Amino acid sequence: MKKIQDQITFVGLPFSDQLIDEQKSFQTCNLQMEQDPQFQAFLADNQLTDQRSSMVVFGPENFMYWYGVLAAAEVKVPSGLMKFVLPKAEVALEELPDQNLAYFSQPLNLIIPKFLAQVAQAGIQTYENPGDSMTPYFVQDLNLSTKKLTRFLYLEVSD
Repeated sequence: MKKIQDQITFVGLPFSDQLIDEQKSFQTCNLQMEQDPQFQAFLADNQLTDQRSSMVVFGPENFMYWYGVLAAAEVKVPSGLMKFVLPKAEVALEELPDQNLAYFSQPLNLIIPKFLAQVAQAGIQTYENPGDSMTPYFVQDLNLSTKKLTRFLYLEVSD
């Protein structure tokens, strides 16, 4: 359940935690990104049309939600999109088969606590509040071709 994740770049847009909907998801934000021509062009130009990702960057009292795609560490990002470089780090990882874009519309208050419980059950120590970590990132990466979802929680920076 643990591995070293190389440095990678998340390309997309961040959304404030205040944009979460009544179902505790970011479905509207995700749809906005899917309909964005710049995002779709970026995916096509970088052969990433079969990839989608979401990321939660925890803070001590709130969080930011990102929707986009994981790309190579060095990638040119067009205006209208932002990038976030994730460090090389040890992560707690889980893979789920048979997933699709609807997965990203599930309530975060169900997905994240369940994953954190599985990490704890595996004997991996995490912060009680992930926002207290030096690497407060929870990433979900979906391959639309294989329908495999990989989700991982950053544990600590690796040299």
